[in-house]
Amino acid sequence: MKKSFTLLKKLIVASFLLVIVAACGTKLPTDSEVAQKIDAKESLSEADYTTMIDYCGKYAEEAQKYYDIINAQPNDSTAEYIKAADDLATLYGNYAYLDAFRQTLNNSEVSQLGKENEKKVNEYAKYQAFPLPGGEAANLQNPNVVGDIENMPSPSVSDSTGVISAGDGEAVDMQVK
Repeated sequence: MKKSFTLLKKLIVASFLLVIVAACGTKLPTDSEVAQKIDAKESLSEADYTTMIDYCGKYAEEAQKYYDIINAQPNDSTAEYIKAADDLATLYGNYAYLDAFRQTLNNSEVSQLGKENEKKVNEYAKYQAFPLPGGEAANLQNPNVVGDIENMPSPSVSDSTGVISAGDGEAVDMQVK
């Protein structure tokens, strides 16, 4: 009986110590805390990047089903396209910090993220809505895509560069023979 009581005491003490250790463990910052740091132009920690990557990754995972439907449509007038686009807009509305986090990740170099976050980026890169850091390939799924076209000339400015479209897109490296 005394052995059982001693064993029970040891188990209680061990459980208590585990709770204390777990409570003192590393805590990731909240989404709003990271957004405040971005707004204040403070330097970001690896934990801040983890929060942003997880946030954008969760959105990208949820959004992918809508992108799959949208991309499968022959045009933007089908009922499936319209419903998926509406659902995607609703989902987007639920992510208040998405634009700030995407922009920050797009403007970051992979070296700033840390090794564990780099692994996460590589996992989430398969989702169309996931923002890739500046040091990464623009689209890991399509080897012909060599980068993003982000700053197109204004249609009000005339130039002689031969640019025939205005808007965001992908720069594709295609060799014509």
